[in-house]
Amino acid sequence: MASSSIAIGAAKPTAEERALVPHHLVDLLNWNEDFDARKFAARADEAIEEVRSRGRLPIVVGGTGLYLRALWQDGFHDLPKDNNLRVELAKMSLDELRAELDRLDPKRSLEIHGNDRFRLQRAVEVAKLLGHSVKDLDAPESRRDESFVIHMNVPRPTLHERIRLRSKKMLVQGLIEEVSGLIHAGVDPLSKPMQSIGYLEVTKFLQKELDRDEVEEAIIIATRQYAKRQETLFRKMKVDLEWFADTELKDFYALWDLA
Repeated sequence: MASSSIAIGAAKPTAEERALVPHHLVDLLNWNEDFDARKFAARADEAIEEVRSRGRLPIVVGGTGLYLRALWQDGFHDLPKDNNLRVELAKMSLDELRAELDRLDPKRSLEIHGNDRFRLQRAVEVAKLLGHSVKDLDAPESRRDESFVIHMNVPRPTLHERIRLRSKKMLVQGLIEEVSGLIHAGVDPLSKPMQSIGYLEVTKFLQKELDRDEVEEAIIIATRQYAKRQETLFRKMKVDLEWFADTELKDFYALWDLA
């Protein structure tokens, strides 16, 4: 997680984990600094080259399909902007933005989870200005061939159980206290980091819109929806090794040797 303010909800690696294995692009930003897939790709490229310069193998782990795709490509298209349109879109609810994006660019809509107001609003803006799906643009030159990609394929029941346990664990570890502390420290509840899964639902709890049981269930539902969208995106990507994550680790190593 790039933001130094966000920890529990982002499953940021602990100090012990970071001492064991060097991590990059962690604690990179303050909560109010702008960061997107294009900037991530530039920073990640720098980190990858730094690791390679030491004769080490850089490993990119986790994250979203959007950011991974940004890293593979030589850059995103210079998409149009319209500040007046942004003002109008800012007045729309999440449901209204989702419905509009489903109508204008259903392919792009599949890539954005329901809570991500910033990406939803930007996607609607781009779709309106382009007049067609952003997917219809020619793809930038790819760096995909430089990578060896492993996709972790988790059975749906196992995935749902892990999501349930992780959601519960975040709350037990103090997610509510973390969000409350961030707000009291001056972090804007409407800022981009606070709209992410876990932080949005806890903010609603603190604002008395959800009770304790509802906030946990809301996090689980939002995470499942997000996971489904990521699965859809990753199914369209070329991978070098499909690891069915219910298998033993020794079986994974055997597959790696054959790849």
